Amino acid sequence: MFKSIKTKLVVSLLLSTAMISLIAAGIAFYDTYRETYKQQDRTLKRIASYITSPAELMDGFREGDDNRIAVYWLADNQAHPRFQLPAELTDEYYNFVRHKGVFQLSPNQNPRNIFTNLWYDEETYRGYLQARDGGILAILQENEYREELAEHSAWASLMPLLVLLPLIVLLTFWVVKRTMKPVERLSNSLAARNAQDLTALPISQVPTEITGFVQAINQLLGRTEAFVEQQKRFIADAAHELRSPMTALSLQAERLNNQDMSAEAKSQVRQLNQGIRRSRDLLEQLLSLARSQNKDHKYQTTLNLHSIFSRVIEDLYPLAEQKEQDIGVVSEGEAEIYGNETDFYLLIKTLVDNAIRYAPKGAQIDLSAVEKDEVLEIFVEDNGKGIPLAERERVLDPFYRILGSDQQGSGLGLAIASQIVQNYQGTIELLDSPHFASGLMVKIIFKKSKNNLGG
Repeated sequence: MFKSIKTKLVVSLLLSTAMISLIAAGIAFYDTYRETYKQQDRTLKRIASYITSPAELMDGFREGDDNRIAVYWLADNQAHPRFQLPAELTDEYYNFVRHKGVFQLSPNQNPRNIFTNLWYDEETYRGYLQARDGGILAILQENEYREELAEHSAWASLMPLLVLLPLIVLLTFWVVKRTMKPVERLSNSLAARNAQDLTALPISQVPTEITGFVQAINQLLGRTEAFVEQQKRFIADAAHELRSPMTALSLQAERLNNQDMSAEAKSQVRQLNQGIRRSRDLLEQLLSLARSQNKDHKYQTTLNLHSIFSRVIEDLYPLAEQKEQDIGVVSEGEAEIYGNETDFYLLIKTLVDNAIRYAPKGAQIDLSAVEKDEVLEIFVEDNGKGIPLAERERVLDPFYRILGSDQQGSGLGLAIASQIVQNYQGTIELLDSPHFASGLMVKIIFKKSKNNLGG
């Protein structure tokens, strides 16, 4: 059946209005039919009272008589060619049917039996029989006029409702749509939120019937936000607390490396230093992830992306030089956005560091930023192996790494970049490189607005 509340209400009102209209029409039809039969009997009796010499009247229905009333004189001991009556007549009023031009008493003598009268196959008549000297005065009238009056009364009751029915449907649809508008706005606002936005839903304009439901959702959002914040604080605190002992451990390992020792011991010390560096990198990325998820107000200003590109390349050039990689900026002109400088530096640095690590020796890495109307597009492109299409959604999740990669890492780089992009209500896409035979192009789109910081 229908799942839409608006559709259910409109259909329900339509059906209920139609049902009420039919019931009203039926009541009007029956009431008019009943009243007209009483009036008919009184009319036939009154006509009989006006006739003083029935034997001189012309029998039969007169042409052009809309009332369809006929007067017959049935003389005693003389058969009438148009009537077949029983020998004993005890009542004054009878129902007749005409069969092959001859009037006979109807099997249904109850004039209130509306269904039998309406569905009787032959013409029906109401007759008044008055016994007089020398015979019986019979006055008959067709029942068709009575049925027409009842039908007219039923249509008179039904027509106003049928005329108003489209207006009622439109009015109901408009009222329901207007009433459900706050719910629709809530739905649209929830759909537009980023994954980290757990603020409560407004209930000021929500219909009373669903206020409790919205409040329950707000309570759930509150509990979820508290739990998420607790987890973020735990990660940040743990990473921060581990930095000092990890730094001390690194210094001790460096001192140990300067001591005289066997070749096997030096090899083990080098492995120890590599493990310590990986752990320190992991802690730094955990802190970066925690900072990127922080919703606290950050100082924002107008940023020049090319300046940030230059800083990032300057900081990471030694890594690229070790792998003989060509890294540079391929866009020109001004590319500005309003935001926090640390966030955008961390975003670009993370993407470039990821490209340097996973692109092969001698690879090319290009950075660019292009303004289009109210949109800023940032590109980080390389000619490495790229990322398989089936893995592109997963690599944005924390700690996910592609199997078979020969690079050491924590799987947090792209997750940090994705989080920063979400905070600024942007989008990030991982695409095949359009300028190289193979490779990856990271495309980021931001709306240029002073209100694009999420949270």
